[in-house]
Amino acid sequence: MKQADSTTWPLHRIKGLLAGVPFFNEVLRQDAQQFDALLAHCEVLVAGPGDTVIRQGDGDNCLYFLLRGQLAVMAEQPQQREQVLNYISPGEVFGTLAMLRETPRSATIRVDDATREAVLARIDYVFFSNIRDFSVFSLETKLSFYHMLVHNIRWTLEVNRMQDPDHEVVSLLRKVPMYTGERGTDAELEALHGQAHMLAELLCRWNETPTQGGAMQLT
Repeated sequence: MKQADSTTWPLHRIKGLLAGVPFFNEVLRQDAQQFDALLAHCEVLVAGPGDTVIRQGDGDNCLYFLLRGQLAVMAEQPQQREQVLNYISPGEVFGTLAMLRETPRSATIRVDDATREAVLARIDYVFFSNIRDFSVFSLETKLSFYHMLVHNIRWTLEVNRMQDPDHEVVSLLRKVPMYTGERGTDAELEALHGQAHMLAELLCRWNETPTQGGAMQLT
């Protein structure tokens, strides 16, 4: 895996790929300067078949976006063959749980062998973790970021709930507070920040006690 070469991947091409990701597209529509700031603080990476993007047990603080290609999520168990748990398609976000919980990556992610080339973007959570700091990204951009995190984790939990409505996490999910105050405010950002962390803990708890399968969001 290596940095995207500016000759092969000129800026306009990278922007086009990023615009295909809902989060980046929303920021682009809201504020072109904030989109450019995102681009400036993202690493765009290119990987070939079999290349490892994330290794189980490693620690990093980044969120990843797949822009092109397909990735395989692998579970590594001692003295056992690797097992493919899931696939990641273009436009999807991954690495959320370990980023929010500051824990080692729970799975290995590799470029699928059938994929000629994968293109990814990653951004360090340090730019979003402090919800009082707007020196790089605005309130509106951070709201979009946390809306994305909350939506993605809650969607996975809802899919799991449909698969196993009696799981112990379902009752806890109903207790996660929903924000009902004024939109576009510091208070909403604080609420979303809290929701994201609570939902991440619930999804990890679900992943640790699977019963009837479901959509496991890992790493």
